[in-house]
Parts: sequence; C-alpha cells; structure tokens
Amino acid sequence: MTKSDAFVGAWRLICWEIVLSDGTVVFPYGKDVVGYLIYTADGHMSAQIMDPDRRQSDSTFPLQSAAAQTLSDPDRARAYTTYLSYCGTYRVEDDSVIHHVKAALIPSWTGSEQVRRFKFDKGCLILKSGAHTLRWERAAEHV
Repeated sequence: MTKSDAFVGAWRLICWEIVLSDGTVVFPYGKDVVGYLIYTADGHMSAQIMDPDRRQSDSTFPLQSAAAQTLSDPDRARAYTTYLSYCGTYRVEDDSVIHHVKAALIPSWTGSEQVRRFKFDKGCLILKSGAHTLRWERAAEHV
C-alpha cells in the first residue's frame, strides 16, 4: 500500500481549530463544524466545509428561475463567509498532501497548490497548514 492509498475514501470533519500566536484556540465555523473531504484512487479530491449555523437565504431562492437566481449582498456575504469548498487533484510527498486546486470558492485558490502536512492518528487524518489543524475521520463509520 502506498501513502496515497491511505487517503482514498470519504472523510468527515470532526474539528477545525486555529491556535493564535497568544495560544488562544479559535473554531472558525464553531465546534460542530460540518465538512467532507473525498480522495479518489485516481488522484482527485474535493473538500466542503460549512458553518452548521448558517442561515437560510430567501426561502424562494431555489424555486426561482435560473435567470433570477441572485442573492442580496448581505446574503451573498453570509454565504461566502460560512462555507469553504474546493476541488482538484492531489499528490502525496513525504509528510505532505498537495492539493492542486482546479475550482474553489476563494478565487485566488484556483490554480494554486494547497499544501497540508498530514499524519494518521487512531484512524483519523490530521491535516495542518500554518496555525490551522483539521481532524477528519472516515465517513463510512457514521453511515
């Protein structure tokens, strides 16, 4: 089994924390953050992370015609700041997984490489980037 093989599958986010320079721990989308990370055997990946407390926009939004599907500026800002998503391909090198971003909610991430240090601990995948630590567990365990 290669290092990449250990990543393959669906992962559920159980914690995302940021440790600030003064030692304060912040949970960007709260302690009940919702997220999934998927790695395929052929080298593709997708990450979706959401604040579970995000409010529903206009309740008619999904029912409107495609041409009229626009959010108000406050709804758009709230949607943008309570959700993170990107997808692309990945490769594993040493103690890092490198995500080659093909599409992302954050425009500057598109075309970038997002490098995450990783380790596996007690069945969890732990990804680190700077002060950010994300702990994932296999999604299949919660079906």
